Amino acid sequence: MMNLIQRLEKIHTVDDAEKQLTLAKKYVRRLRTDAKKASMLADKLAIHEKLKDAEKVLRKLRQMIFDIEDAINVGKPASSAFSGSL
Repeated sequence: MMNLIQRLEKIHTVDDAEKQLTLAKKYVRRLRTDAKKASMLADKLAIHEKLKDAEKVLRKLRQMIFDIEDAINVGKPASSAFSGSL
């Protein structure tokens, strides 16, 4: 799983930002599907932990998307829009 910092490092253009947002959404959807399909409780719990982390990354990415686009438009790296802790 990619964390927020890793996703931000892959963003160099506005299109990259949209792509990372889409990939994060797809990852969350895949984890939800995997959790539904899991038959063992231990597997479901492990998937739910990953899902919780993935949703946190997606939520933060959504909150930051306009700041990321603004940073890119002025020539700064996308990670400059990130200020705070995970």
